[in-house]
Amino acid sequence: MRTSVLLCVVAVVLLAGCVGSVADAPAGETTATNRTAVQTTPSATAEPTATPYPNRTASFPAGPKSEPERPAELTAETAAAFAKTYEYRYSYNDLSGSGRTVGMSEHSCHVESAEADGSGYVVVVQCSAYVNEAAGGSDSTATQHYDYPPWTARYYVDENSLLREEVEAGG
Repeated sequence: MRTSVLLCVVAVVLLAGCVGSVADAPAGETTATNRTAVQTTPSATAEPTATPYPNRTASFPAGPKSEPERPAELTAETAAAFAKTYEYRYSYNDLSGSGRTVGMSEHSCHVESAEADGSGYVVVVQCSAYVNEAAGGSDSTATQHYDYPPWTARYYVDENSLLREEVEAGG
């Protein structure tokens, strides 16, 4: 007896949600009853298709550091070293400015991962830096000090492309 009562309660709850959504839908809105169902059958041989990366290169900011040369032979190790150097020089130039001293070296960056992806490599680099800037005012020797929290950049490197994406903390 308990089992049949429990099954009836479950059925009523499930049906109440379905019936309520159709009856409560305002005129002109799509409901489950007027949608066309599409049935898909997964294929045993179908493999997911990878979206190719665009064939372009990240723009390099102007500054005292030059853009590094691409490696002659692209491997996980050379892609990682290239991305690390690129991020260091990119960030150094981005932080540089008149009256600023950037506290950053290539050792301020490290490679978190380098993995093959398609015909290239995805490299994740993390860096940190500080900047001292003239404070101005009557005391010209005063400076302001800024510690930047570590940041992460993800690169895609292949023979023709270089894509750079800043990754949010935890992402």
